[in-house]
Amino acid sequence: MTIPPDPTGDTLPPPPGFVPLPDSLASGFNVASGGFLVAQEAGALIGGFRVTAACCNRAGFCHGGRLATVCDIFLALAVVFREDLRDDFLPTVSLTMDFMAPVARGAWAELQADTLRITRSLVFAQGLVTVDGIPAARASAVYHRTPPARDSANSMGAILRALL
Repeated sequence: MTIPPDPTGDTLPPPPGFVPLPDSLASGFNVASGGFLVAQEAGALIGGFRVTAACCNRAGFCHGGRLATVCDIFLALAVVFREDLRDDFLPTVSLTMDFMAPVARGAWAELQADTLRITRSLVFAQGLVTVDGIPAARASAVYHRTPPARDSANSMGAILRALL
């Protein structure tokens, strides 16, 4: 049986190369909020998700809280991945969001991140959510560094690098 096309975009596939996070990283609130997929591009972690009905507010656009949740989790993972940090977890100290354009249901929202600075106790990062190359939201985050993972083979960065 063939599934007919979904005019809402809820079942559209992600772009090629995107994979789900492994269970060890996709747990708790990330799963409850809908999660996101990842890919690697030029040594950097790229994230993305399809905006489904579950992501949308009454106006039919992706809820700002959903965008903020994804940005918060993605920025931490992207920094650990790119910078090869051994930190086991990066708790959020501060997250600031600027919403520049609505993200419609069915859209593929893609995330990119930059590391701004890493100190002994803090990590500073920024990211951008785009739809078809057009900026939709900007995130700025500060994370607290935690002790290195006891088993560096099971650190967040190592898990992501093995996945991709």
